[in-house]
Amino acid sequence: MREFLERAVAAVGDDGRLPLGGMVDWEVFPFDRDGLRVRPLVEYADPEPDRRKPPEECKTCVALGRDDLVLHTGERLAVIRPARTSLPFVANIVSRTHEVLDDLDDDGHVELGRLIGRTYGALRALDGVGNVHVNKWENGTGHLSVTLLARPLGVLQLRGSNLPVWADMLPNVPQDEYDARADVVRAALA
Repeated sequence: MREFLERAVAAVGDDGRLPLGGMVDWEVFPFDRDGLRVRPLVEYADPEPDRRKPPEECKTCVALGRDDLVLHTGERLAVIRPARTSLPFVANIVSRTHEVLDDLDDDGHVELGRLIGRTYGALRALDGVGNVHVNKWENGTGHLSVTLLARPLGVLQLRGSNLPVWADMLPNVPQDEYDARADVVRAALA
């Protein structure tokens, strides 16, 4: 796939950078166009470096050991939450052992699908939730994590693929409010 990077490099401007894409004109994009610059492309990496962390350094493995963060435990998977969030709720469907999606067998895939649906429903039913976004990122820890992000009801500027960017900039919800929602989600998944 070296051709992918070659095509991208051929599209850079005189300043050596790609032009801003159409996303910057979306009404939900969190930044003004003026002053934004795309970072320069980096060298092609083949083979890609192993960025996985050992289990003892994995935040997901640590969270699985904390009862306050575990919302549900299944056969191969669990549902956890981060300790805090700026959104109404965030849940992660994770493998109970330090493995990635590629490691799941068909039964694991069935459990994953079922947990996505059940967790989505539990978050969607929370007061003040307008929508729930489902994402999968496994770029470095070596641990399966499917993230469900609850968008606040009526805050349309946060809809779409920029929700995680907004979430990074917004203040955290009060801890007692977040913990109370965790109890509701835990009960719904029981």
